[in-house]
Amino acid sequence: MGPVISVAKKRISEYDFLKLNRKPSLIKKNVGIIGLGYVGLPLAVQAAEKGHQVTGIELSDSLISKVNLRESPFANDVRFGRALSKIHPQSLIATSNFSEIAKLDIVVICVPTPTTNNIPDLTYILSAAEKIADNLKPGQLIILESTVNPGVTRNNILPILEKKSGLKVGKDFYLAHCPERIDPGNKLWFVGNLNRVVGGISEECTARAVQFYSEIIDAKIIPLGSTEEAEFVKSWENSHRNVLIALANQAAIISDSMGMDINNILHGLQSKVDQFGLRLASPGIGPGGHCIPEDIHYVIRKARENGLDTRFLDGSADLNDSMYGYAVNEFEKLVVSDGNKLSNMTVGLLGLAYKENIEDARRSPALQVAEKLSLKSKRLILHDPLVDNVISNKIKLAKREEDLFTVLKKSNAIFVATAHSEYLELLTPENLVKFNVKYIYDGRNCLDKHGIIAAGVIYKGVGR
Repeated sequence: MGPVISVAKKRISEYDFLKLNRKPSLIKKNVGIIGLGYVGLPLAVQAAEKGHQVTGIELSDSLISKVNLRESPFANDVRFGRALSKIHPQSLIATSNFSEIAKLDIVVICVPTPTTNNIPDLTYILSAAEKIADNLKPGQLIILESTVNPGVTRNNILPILEKKSGLKVGKDFYLAHCPERIDPGNKLWFVGNLNRVVGGISEECTARAVQFYSEIIDAKIIPLGSTEEAEFVKSWENSHRNVLIALANQAAIISDSMGMDINNILHGLQSKVDQFGLRLASPGIGPGGHCIPEDIHYVIRKARENGLDTRFLDGSADLNDSMYGYAVNEFEKLVVSDGNKLSNMTVGLLGLAYKENIEDARRSPALQVAEKLSLKSKRLILHDPLVDNVISNKIKLAKREEDLFTVLKKSNAIFVATAHSEYLELLTPENLVKFNVKYIYDGRNCLDKHGIIAAGVIYKGVGR
């Protein structure tokens, strides 16, 4: 994929958009969502709530069944579960039949775009584009939401659509990119109230996509000058977050080496944040999920293709990717410094999800911690109140327990990998003493360090 040389000349301002006479339409549209995962299904429910007829196209039979029975696959998202249950049976239908695309007005691609060995994998979106092209009809609006590096919508998706269908973009059909925005587990912000950005192949493509999102989302819909700009917004916002986390992790490593407490450092920094509006990140065992650890590699990949130096971004990504190993090594040093060995210890690993209070374990550093600890400890016990057994069963040398107190009772040492609310509530100094836990490594810096130490339990956090 070569450098982008053809993009829209200017951003469509909100004023320009109004001049195009695009007002929210009250006409119900047939909307298709390809991919009913963490991004696609909430969008499908949102569109159905706003009065559109929605067809969800999905390859998983079990997920199709759940959606049609109005059973939420996101057990911990109460708001979404209620919203899904209220959708009329005919307003949202899930199917595996791609020929339904021919009946739709708008088709939104929400399939995964993972990285393999830090190289973006476009297999799923290219497959979706092929299916759309086979059924593309004049007048349809196609929107890519899946995260990609700049240029993919124009250079990869568009040629498939035009070549297979014989139709021309901007004349016969319309193509735009609106990068997904979602924060699993967030009780305040969800797909229905998050600001979005949109960039089309042409101004007309942008305008039609902005109109659609304006109809279903109660937030700012910001038009940009091209699909490339919209693509870059997504990958760069998560690259930005990745770099901030790397800064926090580097500070934690320095704090460890000098015997300082990173939480005290962050508390001091907060005084400037409060006055100047800067943004801080917290250190930990590394970011996870499908965005922060992966999207930076979309930027790196594209920058390298254009001959740019990416060492700064490479360093941030590498540091964050190495934090799980650093944490396990610090945990082991903690035990050794007290005259013991991990190989003699039963270790309880608390948390497998990449983020607190969600069931998502995609690219979770906790899983890497588990793999490493399973080889170093005498026995490893896993616990997560939300992540299912399918994930934990992949850690071959570990056993899972469903009850947290059972884990505490059987463990000499505890490693906290996810800051679930249950852990914050129950991992009190009193409970740790009650169950004779000798060591605790706080991989998310979420526990009461001073209270735990005062109770006689040996504590270590990331940088504290």
